[in-house]
Amino acid sequence: MHARLFAIAAFVSVLLAPNFAAAATVISDPVKFVNGVYANMVKANAKNSYMAPEDIYTPRLSALFALDTKEAGGEVGRMDFDFWSNAQDWQISGVKVKGLDVESAKDRKIVVARFKNEGKPEEIHLYFERGKKGWLLDDARSTGKDSWTLSLILKYGWADAPQ
Repeated sequence: MHARLFAIAAFVSVLLAPNFAAAATVISDPVKFVNGVYANMVKANAKNSYMAPEDIYTPRLSALFALDTKEAGGEVGRMDFDFWSNAQDWQISGVKVKGLDVESAKDRKIVVARFKNEGKPEEIHLYFERGKKGWLLDDARSTGKDSWTLSLILKYGWADAPQ
């Protein structure tokens, strides 16, 4: 009897183990989180093997990623680059990250990341909102020469991008 209970308990723990390993990302401080993403990208420069967590988006931004995937029909969608680096490949250096408070909105924060990618200066603004699950990323925007807004690319593509 004990052996049977042990076997059942072992089987259940094996089934549940992947769920424990894939714990949700919790962002307690958007500035520290963004610093961490870029630190991991710098470590992975040679291979471009790091991918930022994908469970960090607000429901609005998650829905836009899902829309892009659905409408792409198995092909590369409108989002054809890594928004963290503003490129498909990266060689990140000189990262500086700062947080900006949003006037009269303690549950929103803008995080500005300045860095060089392959020697070219980049500036990405990341827009966070605090909700029941902590801080989540609601949008991102590049302010460089070829500026873009993530939510607009996901929904409308590059139709409105500067030419």
